[in-house]
Amino acid sequence: MSHHRIIAVSAAIAVAWLLASALPVMADVANQCTKSLDLEGKLQSGADAGKVADACLAAAAKGEAQALYFAGLVMEQGIGKPKNASQAEDWYRKAAKKGQSQAQFALGRMAEARHEDEEALSWYGQAAQRKNAAALAAYLRLKTEDPEALMGAAIHAIGIDPSLGSLDDLAGIGSGIVIGDRLVLTNNHVIRGCGKVAVAPGLPARVKVADEKVDLAVLQTNFDVGDSAVFAQEDKIAEGEVVHTAGFPGPGDSMPNFKMTTGTLTKRPLGELEGANWRLTNEVAPGNSGGPLMDGGGRVLGVVVAHVPVTGIVKKTAPKGLHDGIAIRLAVVRGFLDRNKIAYSEAATGPVKSAADMRPHAAAISVLVECFSK
Repeated sequence: MSHHRIIAVSAAIAVAWLLASALPVMADVANQCTKSLDLEGKLQSGADAGKVADACLAAAAKGEAQALYFAGLVMEQGIGKPKNASQAEDWYRKAAKKGQSQAQFALGRMAEARHEDEEALSWYGQAAQRKNAAALAAYLRLKTEDPEALMGAAIHAIGIDPSLGSLDDLAGIGSGIVIGDRLVLTNNHVIRGCGKVAVAPGLPARVKVADEKVDLAVLQTNFDVGDSAVFAQEDKIAEGEVVHTAGFPGPGDSMPNFKMTTGTLTKRPLGELEGANWRLTNEVAPGNSGGPLMDGGGRVLGVVVAHVPVTGIVKKTAPKGLHDGIAIRLAVVRGFLDRNKIAYSEAATGPVKSAADMRPHAAAISVLVECFSK
């Protein structure tokens, strides 16, 4: 072996020995961080905050997801270091990119504190998919408080996790009704032809059952995405009874947005749709499909399916472009669910006790359904 070869081999052995010797030190640094600090940022009794902070930051520099999260905690809470929200968010983002759910939840929490609900919902959704209970609770709460943020959250989620598809792959949107444990009822035409289906913001779902003839489908989600709706016991709307629709319409080039409408049953003809559907004075638009028709108590009376233009004498006094709502009747909906052995709840009275409670109830049981082309 040549002199130069011997030197090269010796150098390689020396480097390998140094790396091997460093591994226990690196592990000790990470252990000092995680053993002295819990996931909420509480220091172990007697621990030196400065030394713990140095250990956490040193461990994070190696890029391990849990260590990156702890570095974020150190900087956000000022554990042994001055508080620095910007640096904390940088560490959290690095951890979140690696799928660390506590970091994703922390980013949602920080975004919500800045009143950026769209970003907050998207991060809560990401963390909830990784079985983070706090994130799921935050998602369900904020979804009800600010349902208008869901479409923006869906777009933001695509930027975080494009696994469902790109923004160009988002082929359409519709509405859905949470009807039970991880089950969402919607229209078949909302999910027809979709390569992938999700509930906003980017929460994967699969088609459990679908029926082209009655235009209904049930989606299965990975966790509960809202409050379960209750159905009325009778397929009946009394003359003059006030009814409500909810969903995410986006007429024309408008951004789909949560909207609740109020109206009554109308006798205007439906042609071949007569019998299986209600025609309502509630104004609906594309995107409402799959959303709930509810009575004053919040019970589901049917599923919104389409809209028809107001014509004839009524058109002369109606707002320009007004469209009546069409909803699939409760008897048809229940028949579809019964045939497919899908459980649902019904009640003699609804959970809504006052007009002020109707909107949050509607938001809690409604979801935005996303259709991806591939």
